[in-house]
Amino acid sequence: MARKKSTKNSNTQKEKTTTVLFNKGFWKRNLLPASILFFLAIGLYAYSTTFDYVLDDQIVLTNNNFTKKGFDGIHDIMTKESFIGRFGEQKNLVIGARYRPLSIVTFAIEYEFFGLNTVVSHAINVLLYALLGLLLFRIFSLFFPNQENKSWFLSLPFLAALLFVVHPVHTEVVANVKGRDEIMTLLGALGTLYCTFKFVATKNYIFYFLSACTFFLALLSKENALTFLAVIPLSLYFFTKTSIKNIVSSLVPLIIAAVAYLWIRYLVIGYFLSSDGAPITDIMNNPFYGLSSSEKFATIFYTLGLYIKLLFFPHPLTHDYYPFQIPVIGWNDIRAIVPLIFHIGLGIIALIGLKKKTILSYGIIVYLATLSIVSNVPFTVGTFMNERFLFMPTIGSCLILAWLLVEKLPNFLKKNYSKNQEVTSWIGLGVLGIFAVGFIFKTIERVPDWKNRMTLNLSGASASPNSARANCFLGTAIFEEEYKPSNDNAQKKVLIKEVAYFIDRALEIHPNYGSALIMHSGVVVEEYKYDNNLQKLLDEFYSILIRKSNVPFIGEYLAYLSNRADQQQLANFAYKTGYQFFGETKKDYNNAIKYLNYGLQAAPNNRTLLQSMGNIYQLMGDQQKANTYFSRIR
Repeated sequence: MARKKSTKNSNTQKEKTTTVLFNKGFWKRNLLPASILFFLAIGLYAYSTTFDYVLDDQIVLTNNNFTKKGFDGIHDIMTKESFIGRFGEQKNLVIGARYRPLSIVTFAIEYEFFGLNTVVSHAINVLLYALLGLLLFRIFSLFFPNQENKSWFLSLPFLAALLFVVHPVHTEVVANVKGRDEIMTLLGALGTLYCTFKFVATKNYIFYFLSACTFFLALLSKENALTFLAVIPLSLYFFTKTSIKNIVSSLVPLIIAAVAYLWIRYLVIGYFLSSDGAPITDIMNNPFYGLSSSEKFATIFYTLGLYIKLLFFPHPLTHDYYPFQIPVIGWNDIRAIVPLIFHIGLGIIALIGLKKKTILSYGIIVYLATLSIVSNVPFTVGTFMNERFLFMPTIGSCLILAWLLVEKLPNFLKKNYSKNQEVTSWIGLGVLGIFAVGFIFKTIERVPDWKNRMTLNLSGASASPNSARANCFLGTAIFEEEYKPSNDNAQKKVLIKEVAYFIDRALEIHPNYGSALIMHSGVVVEEYKYDNNLQKLLDEFYSILIRKSNVPFIGEYLAYLSNRADQQQLANFAYKTGYQFFGETKKDYNNAIKYLNYGLQAAPNNRTLLQSMGNIYQLMGDQQKANTYFSRIR
């Protein structure tokens, strides 16, 4: 009898849990708050449907050969590393390469039906973001089912979702078409959480299967969905009374999906973190290269402190945190020490609240867990930091902020200052409203920065004046968008000086920055067209080549000059560059021959160049070719 009674009680409890969490008519009962969230998201980002493609959109869409095949490109997208469609081959540009095919598949489908249509691309991003706000509202309502008894505008699920929807750090994800991978990843991860809750509540194995499917799709969008292997069991622990056994059981399909994804990723890319164990040496893709461990982790904790600031005071905002907008610092710098102490404190608070299942503990753990994979702590991710890396973590911070202001603050005021619950609740709501309104205005201010290449780079250089990349990109944008189309020589002279300023600034920050050196070669050629100062041009070419030997444009222009400029000056440059630098100093005989040949095109009988060419071939062990050049000396 006791066993039957126990079973009956268990079934009753299960039915109660199911009724509370998944009672029918949720959206009908919450039509007004849901509509506010949905249309607020649409309203904040509707303007972005008039924007161009910018930044990394070229990698995933505009210059991606697989995407532009439409349906025919989907097989290549799914079976090849994500940069191949843009570069034609797998490049070891960043640690771990990239395999994020699902959002790129959506771009291929778009292209099949609409071609390169910016309105459609941006509209899809906005719609997905609005749907994400609704899904987050539903998830928070699962966490706090008792909040349905409150007025909707005082309920924690609505207010936490509201803060998420209006948070300014999300502008990069929504207003940049490429950011769709972030939105789709979070949609899939939250969908997995919902299916897992549904399975635990109902034991319906359809949701067991669906949780694996949605998680796999989330991972195909972006690998940071892996952090939900921690978030989902944590959510079950905090917000249900299910057993540890059931929590572990609910993880099985997710682990299977994760293993399947990682295995496919390995088969496609060929490795997990590195193809040969060699480090990425370009600091624009590995900003910690060459730093000591002490400098690396001090700088990382500095960025972690900046992330905390952006959660609650998102200003200024920028898409560019490349070297050296984020300065390299050591542990003797308070900017590293304070964030370290703060994060230790967060960890302690989270652990203390774990047993009591406090909202503060949950929010902290969600924030730290979802940020961990992009924090540069386990492995470097190609940049010091990025605002889009906060897209998932803001779930935790928005929940904490809403909880503090609509739960803790009113209780504190009621206990210490006023017994009127209604008054204290409105005070808390008022403070939250200040945050929400501030977030909305900042989002409205920030969104237009993504309108086109020029507006984005102007805002980037303004907010990130110490970034070599931001300065180089702005100089390049001015050159491409304003200088080249202009037919006004007076205006062009002014513009080329402006371009030179930003390119020189980029090289001042990072003297060996390849993209800036290439742009610098173009700038000095344009300046030569106005001042005809050949020696200045050649001196600039030399300063570029000693830092970056492979700049094809320089060779092309030297060939162009061979019959149009002073032969002796070109010969002197060829000797200095080809023989003295590449030949004697670098022992780079192929480049030595290349630049000596440029000189011989201009001055085919120059004795110094012929002797130098013979010497180079002699050093290479090719005496026959050496004698050919020696014989030409008269």
